[in-house]
Amino acid sequence: MASTKTETQITWSAANSVSLNSASRFDSDAVTLNVEDYSATLQIYADNSGTPASGDVVDVYVKYTNGDILGDSGDDFNSPEHATWVGRLNTYGAENPGEDPADRTVEIPVVARKALRVSAVAPQGATRPITFRARLITHRPQ
Repeated sequence: MASTKTETQITWSAANSVSLNSASRFDSDAVTLNVEDYSATLQIYADNSGTPASGDVVDVYVKYTNGDILGDSGDDFNSPEHATWVGRLNTYGAENPGEDPADRTVEIPVVARKALRVSAVAPQGATRPITFRARLITHRPQ
């Protein structure tokens, strides 16, 4: 079966990256999935704005939606507590694993999902901001 590969840059308020400059979660703009998408990978990337130190990590999650479960006309995405864990990027090179910049590609489930948001948090971001980027690659039949 032939398939196509679709690549989508994840954006934050239409920007291709976000500065994780506090300990808050930063949620991306919503990405609508195609009903025929059967597999997906998420490429994630983190780069310290300054010199990395121990604890300079980015925790990455995906918040999915299947539509409007509340009946209020807007898609309802998973809460921060129930978002799907994707992984951790450590930008402190002296730790293992650790590298600056740090990047990783992971498979994420997309079958039977309407849309997603990428959610990232850097616990030390208030003192050492980290620039974060993500890219979604999906496969669907031709």
